[in-house]
Amino acid sequence: MRIQCILLFMFPAVLFSQNMVINSDFETKTGCPNSSGQFLLAEEWFSPNIGTPDYFNDCSSTLEYGTEYNAKGGQIPHSGHGYMGILSENLHNNEFFEYLETHLKEPLKSDQQYCIQLYVSLGDCDFALEELAAVFSQSLLKVPQAKKIVIPYLPLTNGSVLSDTEKWMCIKGIYKAKGGEKFLTIGYFDKEDKFIKVRINSKNDPTFQSAYYFIDDVSVEPVEDASGCKCTP
Repeated sequence: MRIQCILLFMFPAVLFSQNMVINSDFETKTGCPNSSGQFLLAEEWFSPNIGTPDYFNDCSSTLEYGTEYNAKGGQIPHSGHGYMGILSENLHNNEFFEYLETHLKEPLKSDQQYCIQLYVSLGDCDFALEELAAVFSQSLLKVPQAKKIVIPYLPLTNGSVLSDTEKWMCIKGIYKAKGGEKFLTIGYFDKEDKFIKVRINSKNDPTFQSAYYFIDDVSVEPVEDASGCKCTP
């Protein structure tokens, strides 16, 4: 009986440790956001370019960077008290694309399949995207500008346009590791700008294509095959 009890206590811990993303829910922080571009307040997350993602948390002293209502429309966190926000836009061929990057708990194992999933919600904007994407790399991804990063990527989608502003949408993908990948970067990497207008009656300049997404609960977990990559509540 004693051995069974020990195993019961150990099993949940094993499951929990499967997520290879540190601070996957953006809850561990060094302070509360009170202005734009304060993504570095969420520990272990940084930007691969000079873009400035936003950090939103219930603890904010200003309405603009709280959660349920904020400068980008607002959303109740998928879990906990905080989440991130990234912008993808093209104004008359002037690009500004934001990304989130982090290092994994340990390098990925060669030929192992991994399920990456995250939750997104569209902010207050006129356009949406059909997908976001992930890039796994062995070295730090670093670009000295805010333009789009065009490199091979893993699409993250739910099979439809990511246009829901009321609920969180789970997007996911399966990645077969080359081995040794230590970093994960999230954002938009397609060479084509596939913005889809979702606010038909908007009076904004139609050449100003911009999509803004809240992001929460990022996970990377090893799986046997694609059937093991399922969205969790």
